[in-house]
Amino acid sequence: LEVACTGQVYLPTIIFVTSLPGMRKSGVLYLLLYNLMFILPLAAVFIAACRGTSSQTLSGLSKKHVPLVKLLTSLLFLGLAVGLWVAMLG
Repeated sequence: LEVACTGQVYLPTIIFVTSLPGMRKSGVLYLLLYNLMFILPLAAVFIAACRGTSSQTLSGLSKKHVPLVKLLTSLLFLGLAVGLWVAMLG
């Protein structure tokens, strides 16, 4: 099901990055990093569920930490924006 949602961006990006000789090695490393970051939260929830954590507990934990997650996400995107801006000017 993921392919239908992300495949239109994911596949052309992989093809583009692998077509650039200087980006091939780092592109593969970034692809591995992306996949790892995508799978880690899913694996954590799966492991917690296998250990007996209820969906109510996971939901309560999620609701409890919404402000912190939103703050950290906004700081991440702010950092990415600053990094892009510095890279464009430099």
